[in-house]
Formats: sequence, C-alpha cells, structure tokens
Amino acid sequence: MSESAEHEGGHTNLMRAALEGQTETVKTLLESAADVNEKDDEGRTSLMFAVTNIQTDSVNLLLDHGADVNATANDGCTALMLAASSGDSEIVRALLSKGAYVSGKFTETGKTALMLAREKDYNEIVQLLEAAGAEQ
Repeated sequence: MSESAEHEGGHTNLMRAALEGQTETVKTLLESAADVNEKDDEGRTSLMFAVTNIQTDSVNLLLDHGADVNATANDGCTALMLAASSGDSEIVRALLSKGAYVSGKFTETGKTALMLAREKDYNEIVQLLEAAGAEQ
C-alpha cells in the first residue's frame, strides 16, 4: 500500500486508516514516511480524521510522529474543536499536552472549542479548556 496514494477528495491511505482506527496500518504508513500533516481537499489532516471517529490510539500515534496539533482546515476547524465536539476528554487532554491552541474559531460560525463543548454540556472538557486558558 503506497503511503501517499490519494483517493476521492484528496484522502490519503493514512487519513483513511486513521479514520477507521486501523492502528497497525497507521503505524506502518508512518514508518514508511507518510506525510503526517498532509491535507485533503478540505484542509483536513489525518489527525482530524482520527479525532472525528474518536480513534484514541491513532490520535496518540499521529501525535507521537509529529502531527501538527494546530493544523487548520479550510473552514477554520482544528483537531481540538473536533475533540471538544466529540466529548472525549482523553483526546482533548492529549491535544492540549501537545500545545493545542485553545482560541481558534470556525470561519463561518466564529465558534471556539470551548463554545462547542459548552453547547453539548461536556463539563469536563469545558474545565480542561478553561484551565488551558480558553475564553468565551
């Protein structure tokens, strides 16, 4: 499997494996020099795909291999925003520990990770984000 093969929408094999939680495939692709920060046509990275489906092991592997925790998709979305929306505090902690920027905003809505967590009453995530300096 080529590490740089692209599919519809500019999705790479690494993005697909990260989304599906195929941890061993993610590891193999990263060891084969797959670009951990490559973006698809919408500006999303493998890390964002792993976060979207709450694939914690893949998230940690990607972070350990230098995934840009502050990469921004075309719509302004970051991995932290996706994690805050998912309700997974473990992933939020992992992203914050790698220096995730807490004040990024979606381009169209202006919402931050903190706003997204508050909307869904994810109180633990709200507390984590506030402790990291997030403001409304």
